[in-house]
Amino acid sequence: MIRHGPFDGLLGFSQGAILSAALPGMQRDGVTLTKVPKIKFLIIIAGAMLGGSKFGLPELAASAFSLPIECPSLHFIGEADFLKEEGIALLDSFVDPVVIHHPKGHTIPRLEGKNSEIMLSFIDRIEKVSSQNA
Repeated sequence: MIRHGPFDGLLGFSQGAILSAALPGMQRDGVTLTKVPKIKFLIIIAGAMLGGSKFGLPELAASAFSLPIECPSLHFIGEADFLKEEGIALLDSFVDPVVIHHPKGHTIPRLEGKNSEIMLSFIDRIEKVSSQNA
């Protein structure tokens, strides 16, 4: 992130989503990403909480979810995803998460109709906040 950044936000799928979801809390706690700007938003696709019911909790991430994460977040949850329950549980760790439910499994879904509008609205919101802070 130092060499190729700066980056405004993170998009993660599956294991990348699990790590991405934990990073704002770890950054807040001064555990990681201390030499880069704060993460401004997350897009979590088929994610779960690091240390959730299916995964162990690394020592570095022990307090990542101890306080609500205030970073704006968009979560994609598949009805047939084996991580569906963990993805739903992850929502409780975020302040006002935006959620897109889709009928597929553990995949990056095709967006149509209302889900496309939700995604575009989230991006518009992030752009407005970023331009106000510029």
